[in-house]
Amino acid sequence: MWWLWIVAPIAAGLIFVLTGQVDKRALSAIEAWRDAFGARRAGGKARAKAAGTKKKKAKDTRPKRIAGLATPLGRVAELAGGGKLLGDYELVPKVAYARFVLGDVAGSSDHQTVVVAMEEAGPAFTARPLPFVDGKPAPNTGIQFRKHPEFMDVYLVEGSTSLAKAIGKWLTRPLRELLCESGEVWVRVEDKALALTIYGPVREEKIAALLEIADLFVAEHGAEGGPSLFGEDEETRAARFAEDAEDEDDEEDEDEGDEDEGDEGDEEDEPAKPAAKAPAKPAAKSPKPTKG
Repeated sequence: MWWLWIVAPIAAGLIFVLTGQVDKRALSAIEAWRDAFGARRAGGKARAKAAGTKKKKAKDTRPKRIAGLATPLGRVAELAGGGKLLGDYELVPKVAYARFVLGDVAGSSDHQTVVVAMEEAGPAFTARPLPFVDGKPAPNTGIQFRKHPEFMDVYLVEGSTSLAKAIGKWLTRPLRELLCESGEVWVRVEDKALALTIYGPVREEKIAALLEIADLFVAEHGAEGGPSLFGEDEETRAARFAEDAEDEDDEEDEDEGDEDEGDEGDEEDEPAKPAAKAPAKPAAKSPKPTKG
């Protein structure tokens, strides 16, 4: 076994070099996102100010790194999976934060997560992309959204059967439509905390896409009145959401009058209890590690 004394140091050095490269790329992506996000937020805040105000020294609007998340938010963030924490960043004080994690050998995955403090406690559930088995979508054994089959084709919603109606009401149609467009965001709700996660390498474009989705979730359920993550005024923000919804108008018209939003209408239309589940991995467990 003498050869181990030679191979082990070489292997350790190789792992150190490769890990360092991944760390550097992820950290560069975070910094690029901070710069772009800060510039956009600065523009939004400038437009929101009344004309004629005195010019002041430009404030750094980039998300700042914080020491850690408060317990309720930290707990729901940990459901996304462990690994090497690259940092927690403040998006809106007391309301929204971004967390970046690199997967480790224990089986966790790289991911970017937005954690949100909610105005009111929500029903505990997890919504995740419908898994594939042998190259085909697995049967959807989660809570059933009969009036939104397109959503059920893409997402599996897991939670207590006794909370099915509450989950349907919380996860409104606009939020479901947004999730369908992305197809890769995991949603976790625990008490007054919400976590939105995209798995895969930490990249600027993934972070930006996640923030666009998170902004609507904050508008619907965020604490402090659901402020814009981008510093937009309500008119600008509403106009942006309206543009996203224009292409869905025709589909929405056919549901008019049946109280479809959230499927909380007639008893026969509320989300049904899930069918008997086949053995599956727990929802909270993250996918296999993805590197670089």
